[in-house]
Amino acid sequence: MDELENRLRGIKLAEPPLGFDPDEVAGTAAKKVRNRRAVVSTGVATLAVIAAAVVFVAPGENGASLAPAAASSSQQPKPKDDLQHLKDVVPQVITGAKNIEVKDFVGGHGDLKTAEIKYTDAAGRPRGVNLTIAGPASTKEGYPREDRCNPEKVADGIGPDRKPMRCVELPRPDGNFVVISETASKSVDMDGDVIVGQGFSTGKPVTRNAIAFRPGGGSVNIFDLGTLDDAPRESPSLTDQQLLALILDPAFVPR
Repeated sequence: MDELENRLRGIKLAEPPLGFDPDEVAGTAAKKVRNRRAVVSTGVATLAVIAAAVVFVAPGENGASLAPAAASSSQQPKPKDDLQHLKDVVPQVITGAKNIEVKDFVGGHGDLKTAEIKYTDAAGRPRGVNLTIAGPASTKEGYPREDRCNPEKVADGIGPDRKPMRCVELPRPDGNFVVISETASKSVDMDGDVIVGQGFSTGKPVTRNAIAFRPGGGSVNIFDLGTLDDAPRESPSLTDQQLLALILDPAFVPR
């Protein structure tokens, strides 16, 4: 900078005059250079402060990683309640059904609640099933697992030919214990004995029920209401696969 000042001051004025003072120009130039150096120094110092405040972890360095911030509770999706979930899955399970109506859960007592599902099947007949979610206490009291397929304990489990209707136990690797049972319509005499061959007691199953005993002690139960019109019942409302899809749905958690 001193060399620049000396060179400017050493300029000999020629005619006509240059129109500026070399000393003044040299001073102004020196001042600008000093100001520029000050700005640069300040910027470097600022960047150093910012760099010191930032923690940078290179990929794979020390096995560390930067995790995204957790979403607030208001941003996290809320699980659907049992009723809304049931309304969503019934059309997917009972394919071809029309006029589907899922009524609200009704609490029996304690840890038990039941929802009624009504619909019209492909043949145009109104049908219905009940889905019951029972906690450990209600399951133990109202849906004992022991002797579930014992026909002597289920009156409708005996067909018109006095033979037990179908009842199968299906233990599953996930801990659920499933029982699917069928019932038949019967005509009885005054003593309550089955009159074989009369009325519509054909021995065919007219309802198909299922229950899943959950590992935690509760259960999910489907009870077939059959056809809801005045005509005789002819066949179960749901297949084994449809029953399993509902009672094993992990969204239904007995409490």
